[in-house]
Amino acid sequence: MKVRLLKRLKVLVTSVSTIIWFLSCTGEGNLGKEILQEDKEDEIPADQLISINTKDKVGLMYNFWSTRPMINQTQFESASFRSSLEESKSYVKSYNLVRMLGGRIDNKNIYYKGVDENGNIIVDFSGLLTSMRGFMQTGFKPRIVLDNVPWEMSLPRIEDTYGNTKAPTDYEIWRQYIRAFLQTLIDEFGKEEVSTWRFRVSTEPNYTPDHWRGSMEAYFKHYDITVDEVGKILPEAQIGPGNMLTEGVATFTTELIDHCAVGTNYATGEIGTRMDFFSLSYYEKIDQNTVRFEEKVVPYRDKLDSYSQFQGIPLDIQEFGILRDEFGNRGLSLSDATEFGASWYATIADLSYHYRVNEIYDWGQYTTGGLASGRRNVTSMLLKMEGGSRLSASRGSSGFSGIIPVVKEGRVFLLLYNHNTTLTSMNRQILYPEIKGELVKASSSFYMNEWTIDRNHGIFMHELYKDVKSAGIAIKSGKSARIYGNRPGDYFQEGWKAVYDANLNKYEKLAQLPQTVTDSTIFKTKDGSIILKMEMEPHSVKLIELIPK
Repeated sequence: MKVRLLKRLKVLVTSVSTIIWFLSCTGEGNLGKEILQEDKEDEIPADQLISINTKDKVGLMYNFWSTRPMINQTQFESASFRSSLEESKSYVKSYNLVRMLGGRIDNKNIYYKGVDENGNIIVDFSGLLTSMRGFMQTGFKPRIVLDNVPWEMSLPRIEDTYGNTKAPTDYEIWRQYIRAFLQTLIDEFGKEEVSTWRFRVSTEPNYTPDHWRGSMEAYFKHYDITVDEVGKILPEAQIGPGNMLTEGVATFTTELIDHCAVGTNYATGEIGTRMDFFSLSYYEKIDQNTVRFEEKVVPYRDKLDSYSQFQGIPLDIQEFGILRDEFGNRGLSLSDATEFGASWYATIADLSYHYRVNEIYDWGQYTTGGLASGRRNVTSMLLKMEGGSRLSASRGSSGFSGIIPVVKEGRVFLLLYNHNTTLTSMNRQILYPEIKGELVKASSSFYMNEWTIDRNHGIFMHELYKDVKSAGIAIKSGKSARIYGNRPGDYFQEGWKAVYDANLNKYEKLAQLPQTVTDSTIFKTKDGSIILKMEMEPHSVKLIELIPK
């Protein structure tokens, strides 16, 4: 089906990729020329016309991207490390600190020293206080994961992938330890402050034995008892269960929600367990050529919504990134630093709003020596829209392409994306957003600004790879040779950094989010709407800003 439209409009030419209805042009920026198109008839495919009404508000354009996970909180003891985080403060507000209680393979955080002759625990939290004092100097908000049990609480010692994953042998000892840990933080930072922190009980408890060496029921017991003890000390603090692994090896899934809703609490004997938020892990694998978000998130969203007491609690993704590259390699990077990662992230943003995902704790926002990746540039776009009102819009054409429309401070923002799950895809898309409503009708013309991310805009990684290969730097072999992550050392042998340093000025310019249209003037159609023709590259993101004159 196609929609046939008859329009008359007056426009100022904008850019090669942003074409006002009935206008094609070349070049970028302001051409300073007005063109009048008279009564020209054309066709728009129905699945490419996206109708947006500025009065159709569906919710807040909230910030979901501002928490980072952190494996080792002792890094905050270093002044240089704290200083290195300054550049991230525009988009990072909190850190989720994991494995703080001990039970680590690296033997950090050994605060538990055993039990005295009266059965009272012996602890030394001086190291914890040193780390947390450093952390609090940054101005970030801490989130605490109560995960690995200290080795000496669950002997014999068995080292799993992420340390000790056994439950405590004696839960009275565990209660004392949780109580002492929290009281130490309260004594140092004040109960009012610590009560504003969020606490999570364990990490991926359905990942056996890597994160939990026990049954599903054993975890339910561990969760109930830990929540009960935290609630006695910090009744106002938020607490929830470990983030659920969403891979095929998970040993249980939504049963945890059922237990917290209608199960018998192991600590109190009553029905139900407190759960202030629920969380998942979500990792994409480029070599699978898909986006699995709906498949993985929707069952949990539906189960939470099936219980009235959990319909309103936050659903978060507390581990997130691109786990493998197109060749199945992992490496240390959990991102794709090219335009592919940018369009994927914009797709995830749209899906997150649609399925009411509150926050995403993101491994992949890290820069390369301070230079932004494509994904990081998408975050810069989102920051421009933050705090506005999201508008209703259809999902665009086939595949993963669409628009997130927002009204903010009298302006219209459109975040458009075209993502293809195959890295080498050449599938371009044309989207036609039609914007109408009182905000549009109130002005005869608008200024338009545009920012673009695609292979030739806002991406430096391709140029870096070309230069490094030209310099004769060898590529690593094996499954850890991760291509296009934000750590080039995952892929290249030693020597890439010298090339990077020698060409840094060039990469700095390429990495910047480019404004591809500035203050172009556009005019409405005679029926009071604006129709834009947006030509989207195979992996691309655009931000359009419309400002009433």
